[in-house]
Amino acid sequence: MKKEHLHIKLKKIVGWVLENTEVAKQETIADTIGVHRTTLSSAINGDMRYVTAPLLEKLKKSFPECPFVDENPASYPNNVVSDGVIPYGAKREVPTIPLLPISAQGGSLNDFLGSVKEFECERIISPIKGIDFAITVSGESMAPEYPNGSQVLAKKVNEAAFIEWGEVYVLDTCNGTVIKKLLKSDNPDCVICTSINPDPSFAPFEICKKDIYGVYRVLMCMARK
Repeated sequence: MKKEHLHIKLKKIVGWVLENTEVAKQETIADTIGVHRTTLSSAINGDMRYVTAPLLEKLKKSFPECPFVDENPASYPNNVVSDGVIPYGAKREVPTIPLLPISAQGGSLNDFLGSVKEFECERIISPIKGIDFAITVSGESMAPEYPNGSQVLAKKVNEAAFIEWGEVYVLDTCNGTVIKKLLKSDNPDCVICTSINPDPSFAPFEICKKDIYGVYRVLMCMARK
């Protein structure tokens, strides 16, 4: 059995758990199944040394209700590679989402998502239902949790209802797209954007709500080799 197929099954199970249970973070999944957090993170991000049958068995024992735990990875199509990219012309047997190109990050996400067509951009497999798009992380400000070149899966939220402060979001702003952790500002008309990387060059900054066109919650990160 190909390790790449085990990797796909792993991401499908983790995605289902994050979407359909009260577990909200990958770290909690690792704690639940009794493995080191970096082990699960490395496996999800494609380090095949950590993608093992025993790891999948631990997930099955902890989340037996997941419909993917009994799938046979050997039945997965060979044209689906482990990082989720489907080659052009390949049969799409699983749901896919648009991967926002780097060239689109300087403009409006609303404009991009409203005009994207099936064959105008790369599409990737999403292990989580309801995802609006994937976007490639550019830069080191969100490392190490979101390393440069990794892909984050995002879902639009109604920011007028509430925002879960301290979580990571993709913001569609007047100056382009940013991926940051959001904190509440003393100014009710603004939000504070912070980086994960503690380097002082990545200092927090505020964005006025009127300059934000859309807020998308980051639900998963996938690192490409």
